[in-house]
Parts: sequence; structure tokens; C-alpha cells
Amino acid sequence: MESNRDAEEAPRQADRAAAAPYVDYPPTPAWYPPATGLWAAAFCLVTGIPSGSALKAVALAVLVVAELGFVVWYRRYRGVLPRGRAPKEVRKVLAAFVVGAVVVIAVIGVTLWLTTPLLAAILAAAVVIPAIAWYERAYAAAAGRTRARLA
Repeated sequence: MESNRDAEEAPRQADRAAAAPYVDYPPTPAWYPPATGLWAAAFCLVTGIPSGSALKAVALAVLVVAELGFVVWYRRYRGVLPRGRAPKEVRKVLAAFVVGAVVVIAVIGVTLWLTTPLLAAILAAAVVIPAIAWYERAYAAAAGRTRARLA
């Protein structure tokens, strides 16, 4: 027969297990924010290459391969990518990331449309690098709050 303490602890253990993929992970390398910003800048520059040229196709392929390579590496580095409902502390940061990403993409897109790829690339690097650095810090703090709550 199980005790009341065991019955009370079971939901807490289930919550910890569900949250683990979101909060138990190795730190993202310091090169990640600059690499992301430089990737975004490179994408802006590639848009300035005339359509239909082989150079543009090759440049886009290189960017796609770099992104896919990062995703494959990151899955191996992290061990597991989270799925399902994130803990409440993390959900707030993820929502801020999605809204921020939409705004950043829109601003860079408008900049590409109204100015030059070079100016858009400079803006992309100047905005994406600190935005990703902020997100990484905010996510780590949210994960820490989640771990503390579930301890």
C-alpha cells in the first residue's frame, strides 16, 4: 500500500519529467548568436544577387546546408528536442521569441524592399545578434525558474 506522500509526489515527478527536455540541456555555445546574425546578414546579401543566376542558387544552397547542418548538430548536442507543452515559465519566453522573430523578419524584409541588401544585412546583424543573445539568457533564466519550482 502506498503512502499519501508517494501519491503526492507522483504528479510532481510527472511534471519534472515533462519539463526535463525544456530545462535540462547543455548551454548553447557562445558562437550561436553571432553565427545566427551573420547567417541572417548573408541571407540579405544573397537577395541582392540577380535572380536566375547560378551564384544565387549556390549561395542559397550553402545557406540552407549550413542551417540544416546546424540543426543536425544541435539535435545531437542537446540530445533531445522538446515536444509537447512547455512549462509556463518557458512558454512566456517562447512566445516573446515568436513575436520578436516576426517583428525582426518584417523590419528586415521592409528594409530589403525599401533600401539595399547591404543595409538590410547590416541591420540584420545589428538586430539578430543581440536579440538571440537576449533570448538565450531569457530562456536559461526561465529554465532555472522552472527547475527551482519543480525541485
